[in-house]
Amino acid sequence: MKRLYAFLPILCLLLASCSSTLNFFGFGGKDEKPQEPTIVLVDSGIYDANGGLTLSTTAVPRKLGTTFGMRFRTLKPEGGSSKVKIITASPGIIDPAKNAVVFNTESTVDVATGKEYNCTFTFEKEWEMASGDWTLTAVAEDGSSVKKTFQVYNPQQ
Repeated sequence: MKRLYAFLPILCLLLASCSSTLNFFGFGGKDEKPQEPTIVLVDSGIYDANGGLTLSTTAVPRKLGTTFGMRFRTLKPEGGSSKVKIITASPGIIDPAKNAVVFNTESTVDVATGKEYNCTFTFEKEWEMASGDWTLTAVAEDGSSVKKTFQVYNPQQ
């Protein structure tokens, strides 16, 4: 009888660990379907004034009038619309109106499911043209996102 009492806790531990061990080796777990993305990247690079992609690249010359970024589309909710947060992260630009260095800007846009949207930045003023990494991110309501980083460089160097 004493042997049974000594063996019982070991048997309980062994049985408890069997299900997690089987799952670890790929046996006995539930097969979960990978979740379909809510937001997808369509294309990215440098765009013309009409929004057409002229060059698929991550290297962007620091030049007035240059528009760069990405185009995205939301896939959910079907037949509906949602809000997407657009985040532009720069190496730091000095906004003369604020007299401060700005690293990030955020805005929220309403998007129709299935339609393509531009997430771009255009160098319109001299003070905006900061060399370095610029990251553009579009974040869907469920937290899924698409992101693209561009290296802005001085073409005269």
